[in-house]
Amino acid sequence: MTILAEKKVEKQKELRGTDEFDELLLKTIDQTIRYVLGDGNTLIIYNYLERNSCPTVEIPQRLNLFSAQLRNLLGVGRGQILGAPTILEDAIVEALSSELGLRLERESAVFEDRVRGLKERYNKERSKPSLHSGLE
Repeated sequence: MTILAEKKVEKQKELRGTDEFDELLLKTIDQTIRYVLGDGNTLIIYNYLERNSCPTVEIPQRLNLFSAQLRNLLGVGRGQILGAPTILEDAIVEALSSELGLRLERESAVFEDRVRGLKERYNKERSKPSLHSGLE
């Protein structure tokens, strides 16, 4: 993440208490977009999102808007890169699944549903008692 993006995330965390999953999600989105499209295009995407009511730090709470704005920016029709938003979303979900150490289950084609499913499974795994708890 750029220094500016990191400062925005820190400010938002202070205001609303971002959880660990949301931080991992934002980091994964940033890394994936940068890897696929490069730094310059990533900044264009972040600026576009900001201008269209979807600041980077609000993406975890506004996944549907994030997905819709990716489609608006990258296009879905004639003359656009066919399937680019879906490919980018798939890459984000796959990278996030790997980062969380969870097996990828494609229960839905909807980006928001897939991310929320990962969050539920991640929180469920974290709430399980450790095998080593109480042995110290």
